[in-house]
Amino acid sequence: MDNFRRLITFTIFMTYMVILAGSIVRGTGSGLGCPDWPQCFGQWLPPVDVSELPENYKEIYKIDGKVIADFDAFKTWIEYVNRLLGAVLGLIIIWVFIKSFKHTEKEPNLPWYCGGLLLLIILQGGVGALVVSSHLKPYVITLHMLLALCLLFGLQYLKKYCQDLDHFGINFKEDKFNLPITKLLIGLALFQVFLGTQVRESVDHLMRDAQTATASTIIDQLGWVFYLHRSFSLIFFGVTIWSVVRLYKHDLTGVAFKRSIIFLMLILLNIVSGVGLNYFGFPANLQPPHLFIGILATGVLFKQYLDQKGTLLH
Repeated sequence: MDNFRRLITFTIFMTYMVILAGSIVRGTGSGLGCPDWPQCFGQWLPPVDVSELPENYKEIYKIDGKVIADFDAFKTWIEYVNRLLGAVLGLIIIWVFIKSFKHTEKEPNLPWYCGGLLLLIILQGGVGALVVSSHLKPYVITLHMLLALCLLFGLQYLKKYCQDLDHFGINFKEDKFNLPITKLLIGLALFQVFLGTQVRESVDHLMRDAQTATASTIIDQLGWVFYLHRSFSLIFFGVTIWSVVRLYKHDLTGVAFKRSIIFLMLILLNIVSGVGLNYFGFPANLQPPHLFIGILATGVLFKQYLDQKGTLLH
């Protein structure tokens, strides 16, 4: 099963790459770089110059009754690469599903679980199409991101489960001392992610849709959710430091402690990027790292939880 686990590891890596690409699409405002789906301006290979499009392309590719912006090759190709990576990820998960049948002797239900992940990526693709057809409705973008997080967690769980299958009969005991604090951190992280999505939706509405705010005035118009998100990051950081201290005192192998240090560093980087968003009016170049580092940190935390949980076989 070693090859299968390596395939899952590669799939996890590709999931992170798709999330990173999505965050770049978000930060560069390239979500409507391709105004149709699954093609891009009616082509499987996007145009590189406006001369390749009909003169009335804005009218042809109206979205939700709204005329699209002027053609921008950079934004079009950013969105296209994002879609391409998503398609590659989908093909890889199909391969994971097919390969899972090879291991039914060890776990008969493995194809069912991999099939669930396949359905999830198909649903993700459908929501991606809805993002375009809804003219980037903020709540649809939020759903798109949360589904990506669910897929990441599902793949991490699958990898750990296959690891346990390879060590069947060995009792990996639950870390009852540190597991509760890791569960608490996951709950806090998900709440912080939720607050972040609400802030992003408000920014989208004020700066893009309603156009009532600019980079210099956006902070004053965001309201209590933004201040709660900002203040809660300090609480989250404090609990993270507490967990690192606990692991330093009680982690015998050092693996969990080292991972907690990585998580702490990621949280620090995320706070720094958040400060930059705060003081510079949500610049586009800071939005992708803020989102991606947050997701990366959450993935590290979930990995910590799975290891502290012990064996997943029952």
